[in-house]
Amino acid sequence: MDFITRFDIELFRLINSSWTAPFLDSFMVYVTSKMNFLGVIIIAAVLIWIMGKRQDRLGLIILVVVVLLSDFASNTFKHIFERIRPCNALEGVSLLVGCGGSFSMPSGHATNIFAAMVFLSARYRRFWPAFIFIAVIVAYSRVYVGVHFPSDVIAGAFLGGSIALVFFSAERGWLRAKLVAVLEARRKRAES
Repeated sequence: MDFITRFDIELFRLINSSWTAPFLDSFMVYVTSKMNFLGVIIIAAVLIWIMGKRQDRLGLIILVVVVLLSDFASNTFKHIFERIRPCNALEGVSLLVGCGGSFSMPSGHATNIFAAMVFLSARYRRFWPAFIFIAVIVAYSRVYVGVHFPSDVIAGAFLGGSIALVFFSAERGWLRAKLVAVLEARRKRAES
């Protein structure tokens, strides 16, 4: 276990201190902030809801549930593991954003972005390289800016991806049938 911990710290130091560049600093700070993407997410959701087919709206509902559940799961595990963030645990961290007051394991950003991007990759397979690339960059940015160890983002990626695949599988089976039935019943009531 000591070997894994030492490797995690050494990899953190490489990413946070050695594999850096001034032009990457501002890019990683931008990418790591959820608020920078909120407008695009809201516009995309509204367009899907208004212009999308029923299965797209159903996917949007499930995507929201997946992200909310992944956020809840990551916060629950943080309080179980109680791992201190590297910006609080190590000396000489290049901290590019606020350190944050919560625990480190797993990364909530990595959990949420992998949950969303793996779910979207499963539904829209031809775009999977772009979706996974986005997830990897966001997760990597959390180490780069100094707030997570590499194992935190790996654990978050695994947790979020697992939740996404469970919901995608459920959507293709019984969950999809139930939600379609509910939406169909609402449509019929509205027409009456």
